[in-house]
Amino acid sequence: MKSSTIGKAISVIECLRVANQPLSLKELADLTDLNKSSLHHHLKTLTKLGYLQQDIGTRKYDIGLNLVRAGQAYLQRLDVRERGHLFLEQLSNQLNQTVHMLVLDRNEIVYVDKVDVNHHPGALKCSSFIGLRTDLYSTASGKVLLAFLERGAQQEIMANLELLKLTDYTITDKSSLAQELELTKARGYGLDLQEHTLGLQCIAVPILNANSQCIAAISVSCPTAVVSPDELVTSVVDVLSDTGQKISKTMGYIK
Repeated sequence: MKSSTIGKAISVIECLRVANQPLSLKELADLTDLNKSSLHHHLKTLTKLGYLQQDIGTRKYDIGLNLVRAGQAYLQRLDVRERGHLFLEQLSNQLNQTVHMLVLDRNEIVYVDKVDVNHHPGALKCSSFIGLRTDLYSTASGKVLLAFLERGAQQEIMANLELLKLTDYTITDKSSLAQELELTKARGYGLDLQEHTLGLQCIAVPILNANSQCIAAISVSCPTAVVSPDELVTSVVDVLSDTGQKISKTMGYIK
Protein backbone atom coordinates (compact mmCIF):
# COMPACT_ATOMS: atom_id res chain seq x y z
CA MET A 1 0.00 0.00 0.00
CA LYS A 2 2.86 2.40 0.77
CA SER A 3 3.89 2.45 -2.91
CA SER A 4 0.70 4.27 -3.94
CA THR A 5 -0.16 7.89 -3.25
CA ILE A 6 -3.29 6.88 -1.36
CA GLY A 7 -1.33 4.26 0.56
CA LYS A 8 1.23 6.83 1.68
CA ALA A 9 -1.50 9.21 2.79
CA ILE A 10 -3.23 6.46 4.76
CA SER A 11 0.05 5.41 6.41
CA VAL A 12 0.56 9.01 7.62
CA ILE A 13 -2.97 9.19 9.03
CA GLU A 14 -2.56 5.78 10.69
CA CYS A 15 0.68 6.93 12.37
CA LEU A 16 -1.08 9.97 13.82
CA ARG A 17 -4.01 7.83 14.95
CA VAL A 18 -1.77 5.35 16.75
CA ALA A 19 0.49 8.04 18.23
CA ASN A 20 -2.55 9.98 19.48
CA GLN A 21 -0.48 13.16 19.44
CA PRO A 22 1.00 15.63 16.89
CA LEU A 23 4.13 14.42 15.07
CA SER A 24 6.95 16.23 13.26
CA LEU A 25 8.06 15.62 9.70
CA LYS A 26 11.09 13.65 10.94
CA GLU A 27 8.96 11.53 13.29
CA LEU A 28 6.50 10.73 10.52
CA ALA A 29 9.32 9.92 8.12
CA ASP A 30 10.84 7.50 10.63
CA LEU A 31 7.52 5.84 11.40
CA THR A 32 6.35 5.53 7.78
CA ASP A 33 9.79 4.82 6.32
CA LEU A 34 9.05 7.39 3.61
CA ASN A 35 11.48 9.78 1.96
CA LYS A 36 11.25 13.22 3.60
CA SER A 37 10.88 15.04 0.30
CA SER A 38 8.05 12.79 -0.86
CA LEU A 39 6.46 12.81 2.58
CA HIS A 40 6.53 16.60 2.74
CA HIS A 41 4.60 16.74 -0.55
CA HIS A 42 1.89 14.45 0.79
CA LEU A 43 1.68 16.33 4.09
CA LYS A 44 1.30 19.62 2.23
CA THR A 45 -1.53 18.21 0.10
CA LEU A 46 -3.36 16.63 3.07
CA THR A 47 -3.04 19.87 5.05
CA LYS A 48 -4.32 21.96 2.13
CA LEU A 49 -7.36 19.68 1.86
CA GLY A 50 -8.04 19.92 5.59
CA TYR A 51 -7.35 16.29 6.41
CA LEU A 52 -4.30 17.29 8.43
CA GLN A 53 -3.39 20.46 10.29
CA GLN A 54 -0.01 21.88 11.20
CA ASP A 55 0.82 23.84 14.33
CA ILE A 56 2.55 27.09 13.32
CA GLY A 57 4.77 27.09 16.40
CA THR A 58 5.89 23.46 16.69
CA ARG A 59 5.51 22.66 12.95
CA LYS A 60 4.03 19.32 13.96
CA TYR A 61 1.14 17.68 12.15
CA ASP A 62 -2.12 16.36 13.53
CA ILE A 63 -5.50 15.08 12.34
CA GLY A 64 -7.43 17.82 10.49
CA LEU A 65 -11.06 18.87 10.84
CA ASN A 66 -12.16 17.38 7.52
CA LEU A 67 -10.99 13.95 8.62
CA VAL A 68 -12.80 14.39 11.92
CA ARG A 69 -15.98 15.40 10.08
CA ALA A 70 -15.76 12.35 7.82
CA GLY A 71 -15.40 10.06 10.85
CA GLN A 72 -18.26 11.74 12.66
CA ALA A 73 -20.52 11.44 9.62
CA TYR A 74 -19.82 7.71 9.43
CA LEU A 75 -20.39 7.18 13.13
CA GLN A 76 -23.58 9.18 13.02
CA ARG A 77 -24.93 7.01 10.23
CA LEU A 78 -24.32 3.96 12.39
CA ASP A 79 -25.68 5.71 15.45
CA VAL A 80 -28.96 6.61 13.76
CA ARG A 81 -29.72 2.94 13.16
CA GLU A 82 -29.10 2.09 16.81
CA ARG A 83 -31.18 4.99 18.08
CA GLY A 84 -33.96 4.51 15.56
CA HIS A 85 -34.60 0.77 15.67
CA LEU A 86 -37.06 0.79 18.57
CA PHE A 87 -39.05 3.54 16.86
CA LEU A 88 -39.14 1.47 13.65
CA GLU A 89 -40.51 -1.50 15.57
CA GLN A 90 -43.22 0.69 17.08
CA LEU A 91 -44.04 2.16 13.66
CA SER A 92 -44.29 -1.28 12.05
CA ASN A 93 -46.54 -2.55 14.84
CA GLN A 94 -48.76 0.50 14.67
CA LEU A 95 -49.26 0.33 10.89
CA ASN A 96 -48.81 -3.43 10.46
CA GLN A 97 -46.51 -2.66 7.53
CA THR A 98 -42.86 -3.24 6.63
CA VAL A 99 -40.60 -0.32 7.48
CA HIS A 100 -37.03 0.47 6.47
CA MET A 101 -34.16 2.82 7.24
CA LEU A 102 -31.80 3.73 4.40
CA VAL A 103 -28.71 5.90 3.97
CA LEU A 104 -27.06 7.49 0.96
CA ASP A 105 -23.84 5.98 -0.38
CA ARG A 106 -22.55 7.78 -3.46
CA ASN A 107 -25.11 7.27 -6.25
CA GLU A 108 -27.09 4.58 -4.43
CA ILE A 109 -28.95 4.03 -1.20
CA VAL A 110 -28.35 1.21 1.26
CA TYR A 111 -30.80 -0.55 3.57
CA VAL A 112 -29.39 -0.35 7.11
CA ASP A 113 -32.44 -1.54 9.04
CA LYS A 114 -35.74 -3.32 8.41
CA VAL A 115 -38.75 -4.44 10.43
CA ASP A 116 -40.92 -6.84 8.45
CA VAL A 117 -44.52 -8.03 8.77
CA ASN A 118 -46.51 -10.87 7.28
CA HIS A 119 -49.42 -9.73 5.16
CA HIS A 120 -52.37 -11.85 4.21
CA PRO A 121 -51.68 -14.75 1.80
CA GLY A 122 -51.06 -13.60 -1.76
CA ALA A 123 -50.03 -10.03 -0.81
CA LEU A 124 -46.78 -8.78 -2.32
CA LYS A 125 -43.83 -8.85 0.09
CA CYS A 126 -40.68 -6.72 0.17
CA SER A 127 -37.59 -8.53 -1.08
CA SER A 128 -35.30 -6.03 0.64
CA PHE A 129 -32.64 -6.97 3.19
CA ILE A 130 -30.09 -5.10 5.30
CA GLY A 131 -27.05 -4.26 3.18
CA LEU A 132 -28.96 -4.27 -0.11
CA ARG A 133 -28.17 -1.37 -2.44
CA THR A 134 -30.88 0.11 -4.61
CA ASP A 135 -31.77 3.05 -6.84
CA LEU A 136 -32.19 6.66 -5.81
CA TYR A 137 -34.62 7.81 -8.47
CA SER A 138 -37.24 5.05 -8.26
CA THR A 139 -37.60 4.81 -4.48
CA ALA A 140 -39.27 7.02 -1.91
CA SER A 141 -36.23 7.02 0.39
CA GLY A 142 -33.90 7.73 -2.51
CA LYS A 143 -35.92 10.77 -3.49
CA VAL A 144 -35.86 12.04 0.10
CA LEU A 145 -32.11 11.57 0.49
CA LEU A 146 -31.49 13.25 -2.86
CA ALA A 147 -33.99 16.06 -2.28
CA PHE A 148 -32.47 17.08 1.05
CA LEU A 149 -28.88 17.18 -0.24
CA GLU A 150 -27.08 20.48 -0.76
CA ARG A 151 -27.69 21.75 -4.29
CA GLY A 152 -24.14 21.12 -5.54
CA ALA A 153 -24.01 17.55 -4.26
CA GLN A 154 -27.49 16.87 -5.63
CA GLN A 155 -26.58 18.14 -9.10
CA GLU A 156 -23.40 16.06 -9.15
CA ILE A 157 -25.32 12.87 -8.40
CA MET A 158 -28.10 13.76 -10.85
CA ALA A 159 -25.54 14.24 -13.62
CA ASN A 160 -24.30 10.67 -13.13
CA LEU A 161 -27.67 8.97 -12.78
CA GLU A 162 -28.99 6.68 -15.49
CA LEU A 163 -32.77 6.55 -15.21
CA LEU A 164 -33.82 3.07 -16.27
CA LYS A 165 -37.47 2.16 -16.76
CA LEU A 166 -38.15 -0.43 -14.05
CA THR A 167 -41.95 -0.30 -14.36
CA ASP A 168 -44.48 1.69 -16.39
CA TYR A 169 -44.54 4.21 -13.54
CA THR A 170 -40.78 4.88 -13.25
CA ILE A 171 -39.61 8.45 -13.82
CA THR A 172 -37.05 8.30 -16.65
CA ASP A 173 -36.70 12.01 -17.42
CA LYS A 174 -34.26 14.06 -15.33
CA SER A 175 -36.31 17.22 -15.63
CA SER A 176 -39.35 15.41 -14.23
CA LEU A 177 -37.21 13.91 -11.48
CA ALA A 178 -35.89 17.36 -10.53
CA GLN A 179 -39.48 18.61 -10.19
CA GLU A 180 -40.34 15.57 -8.08
CA LEU A 181 -37.38 16.29 -5.78
CA GLU A 182 -38.52 19.89 -5.29
CA LEU A 183 -42.00 18.65 -4.40
CA THR A 184 -40.53 16.01 -2.07
CA LYS A 185 -38.56 18.60 -0.11
CA ALA A 186 -41.45 21.07 0.01
CA ARG A 187 -43.98 18.60 1.40
CA GLY A 188 -41.47 16.73 3.58
CA TYR A 189 -41.96 13.22 2.21
CA GLY A 190 -41.13 11.16 -0.86
CA LEU A 191 -43.32 8.73 -2.76
CA ASP A 192 -42.75 5.60 -4.82
CA LEU A 193 -46.08 4.68 -6.42
CA GLN A 194 -45.11 1.38 -8.06
CA GLU A 195 -42.09 3.08 -9.65
CA HIS A 196 -39.64 0.45 -8.41
CA THR A 197 -41.83 -2.66 -8.13
CA LEU A 198 -45.31 -3.26 -9.51
CA GLY A 199 -47.84 -3.81 -6.76
CA LEU A 200 -45.72 -2.11 -4.12
CA GLN A 201 -45.75 1.53 -3.02
CA CYS A 202 -43.65 3.36 -0.45
CA ILE A 203 -43.58 6.64 1.41
CA ALA A 204 -40.48 8.03 3.15
CA VAL A 205 -39.46 10.94 5.39
CA PRO A 206 -36.02 12.33 6.30
CA ILE A 207 -34.06 11.87 9.51
CA LEU A 208 -32.25 15.10 10.38
CA ASN A 209 -29.29 15.70 12.69
CA ALA A 210 -28.33 18.62 14.90
CA ASN A 211 -27.10 20.52 11.82
CA SER A 212 -30.42 19.98 10.02
CA GLN A 213 -28.68 17.60 7.58
CA CYS A 214 -30.56 14.58 6.25
CA ILE A 215 -28.53 11.59 7.42
CA ALA A 216 -31.06 8.84 6.71
CA ALA A 217 -34.59 8.18 5.52
CA ILE A 218 -37.24 5.90 6.95
CA SER A 219 -39.99 4.43 4.82
CA VAL A 220 -43.17 2.41 4.97
CA SER A 221 -43.72 -0.16 2.20
CA CYS A 222 -47.30 -1.13 1.45
CA PRO A 223 -48.74 -3.53 -1.11
CA THR A 224 -51.30 -1.77 -3.30
CA ALA A 225 -53.75 -4.54 -2.42
CA VAL A 226 -53.54 -3.55 1.25
CA VAL A 227 -53.21 0.26 1.29
CA SER A 228 -54.49 2.75 -1.29
CA PRO A 229 -52.43 5.74 -2.50
CA ASP A 230 -54.88 8.06 -0.74
CA GLU A 231 -54.35 6.27 2.58
CA LEU A 232 -50.60 6.48 2.04
CA VAL A 233 -50.59 10.30 1.97
CA THR A 234 -53.17 10.73 4.74
CA SER A 235 -53.14 8.25 7.61
CA VAL A 236 -49.77 6.60 6.91
CA VAL A 237 -47.77 9.79 6.38
CA ASP A 238 -48.89 11.27 9.70
CA VAL A 239 -47.64 8.30 11.73
CA LEU A 240 -44.45 8.05 9.64
CA SER A 241 -43.67 11.76 10.02
CA ASP A 242 -44.17 11.56 13.77
CA THR A 243 -41.68 8.67 13.94
CA GLY A 244 -39.22 10.59 11.78
CA GLN A 245 -39.41 13.57 14.10
CA LYS A 246 -38.82 11.37 17.14
CA ILE A 247 -35.70 9.78 15.65
CA SER A 248 -34.44 13.17 14.44
CA LYS A 249 -34.84 14.50 17.96
CA THR A 250 -32.62 11.71 19.32
CA MET A 251 -30.01 12.81 16.75
CA GLY A 252 -30.01 16.34 18.13
CA TYR A 253 -32.37 17.98 15.64
CA ILE A 254 -34.36 20.89 17.03
CA LYS A 255 -37.34 21.96 14.94
